[in-house]
Amino acid sequence: MRKGLVIILCLAASSHIMAAGSIADSVHNLSTSGKGPIKSKTEDRICIFCHTPHTAVSDSPMWNRRSRGYTNYESSTTDAVASKKQGPSGLCLSCHDGTIALGDMVYGGKKQRGPKNDLQETFLKGRSNLGTDLSDDHPIGIVYDTSLMIKDRGLHDPSGVELPLVDGEIQCASCHDPHSDKIPPFLHKTTLNGELCTSCHQYSGMNWDWDSSAHASSTAEPKSGNPWPERKAQWRGRNVGENSCMNCHASHNAATPARLVADVEEKTCYRCHDGTVSRKNIRSDKQKFFRHPVDRPSRGDLTAHKMENPLNTPLHVECEDCHNPHASRSSPPMIAFNPNSPLETDHAVPPYVNGSLVGVSGIDVNGRFKEEADYEYEVCFKCHGIPAKSACANRRCSTATNYNMSRLDDTYNLRDKFDPGNPTLQSYHPVVRNDPNNNNEVPSLRRDTPLDRTTSLIYCGDCHSSDVSPAAGGVGPAGVHGSRYEGILALRYEFDPQSNFNTLSDNLCLKCHDAASLFGNESFLHREHVVENNTSCINCHDPHGSASYPHLINFLTSSNVSGNLVRISGAGPYFEPTWISNGQYSGTCYLSCHGTVHDGATYPDGVMTGPGTDPGVNPGMTN
Repeated sequence: MRKGLVIILCLAASSHIMAAGSIADSVHNLSTSGKGPIKSKTEDRICIFCHTPHTAVSDSPMWNRRSRGYTNYESSTTDAVASKKQGPSGLCLSCHDGTIALGDMVYGGKKQRGPKNDLQETFLKGRSNLGTDLSDDHPIGIVYDTSLMIKDRGLHDPSGVELPLVDGEIQCASCHDPHSDKIPPFLHKTTLNGELCTSCHQYSGMNWDWDSSAHASSTAEPKSGNPWPERKAQWRGRNVGENSCMNCHASHNAATPARLVADVEEKTCYRCHDGTVSRKNIRSDKQKFFRHPVDRPSRGDLTAHKMENPLNTPLHVECEDCHNPHASRSSPPMIAFNPNSPLETDHAVPPYVNGSLVGVSGIDVNGRFKEEADYEYEVCFKCHGIPAKSACANRRCSTATNYNMSRLDDTYNLRDKFDPGNPTLQSYHPVVRNDPNNNNEVPSLRRDTPLDRTTSLIYCGDCHSSDVSPAAGGVGPAGVHGSRYEGILALRYEFDPQSNFNTLSDNLCLKCHDAASLFGNESFLHREHVVENNTSCINCHDPHGSASYPHLINFLTSSNVSGNLVRISGAGPYFEPTWISNGQYSGTCYLSCHGTVHDGATYPDGVMTGPGTDPGVNPGMTN
């Protein structure tokens, strides 16, 4: 009897202490003295809605409520398994699952023999109602110990976590203090600046950590609108850095349950990267016809940068495949030079990744998976360099305008086009390595850029980027998000083999190659072919690399544009189109191209001679 009296006195004392503190002024006070929108008109005791000194349920000492069963959080990237028994968190859910009335108590106290209390038909609604499906809420009932930390390198040692673990488990009470709303909503620590989340979670890699990322440190504020609509004003920070983890994640009722993402796929990124918060409008590039199709739903639950291995994952593309949101930071663009300011040095050094790609996985030039890419091309190879196949399964991808092309070397894996160790590769643009043996015979390289013929490298992004990006000489977003030019190219490149060459101002090839040298026929009859006969560069040159010949010569054996099939075939003794080197700036062609047969046509000293040509005039490249 004395022991029971002590329990009652302690409960009463704690009730008054808590009431005198902050619970009395919070929405958890459901009594007649409550200050929130829901309160009883008949029950004046604050603690009774959760606690009772008699006939308590077994879930927790002096607990006055029942709980149900729930669907737990699941994700392909979690190393923890939530217990099917919710434990102490079930006590919170007995109100917050929305199926049990606030007044549905095990023991009703002085009102139990009289009329039912007036909250027995009142249920939580709105954002406070988590439902019985907790798959879109932060996992609870998981054991947080050193073995979990070893499995998940993104977690702190639990011995140093300054949050209450309930019997070594993460429970609602690990983040929330139901008796104090000094830090709303009933938190032990604020979510501002990631303080609460980073108590457990830590993210870092070889050359990055969360604290130095843009999402953790940026002071950018919204110019218009509200990119954090699920956060109440009193919880919300003023800028990106203050909102930190909550820029992208939602602890409860997440729109994308796996990884608790606040919105659906790329829409989460567009909340800020539409120009309303970020300086550049990425979304506008993603709305262009030629783009990486992140808007297409991926097949299955893909894990982006954490566990996904592109060697055994279905091909797809999402923002996270190229950007690690826990690592990405602002830095100069990945270009070898700006075509409008060639000597400007405000850019990254090829082939190294810049801050926008740091912490992202890749495939190296040998076809091996890398957890973190060092070079930009390794990120591109995740789709365009998978061993034994291309992004379109051993064939050239059709273009966005639905026409197809085939090359003489029949090689469409781009890693094979750049790999200096590929024994069949004859020439390549200097993305992975410079090849002086080939490049010394390129007199057209512009002399007003920092590039040289023997040591310089370029990025994939020097050609493939937005048409308003620094790669195009613009000030818009950098990168391969989208472009008005086919192939997501920074400048115009003619895919049509019979196109009109009518301008030099925005031609991609002339970004690095000097028009005066090319069309002055310093190394070949480019003027006659390209300008006078509208035979574009794509007919003879493969811009990535060639397993056929030096100088990127890799004849376009077939192409169809709007149903018009164009072929380049062999001539004379050769079934396939053939080029034979006769020394520097000289060669012989055996091919049938655009209605003209070159059967041993030779071009020394800027003059093409031989069968099928008219010496000193033009190469007769007409239909």
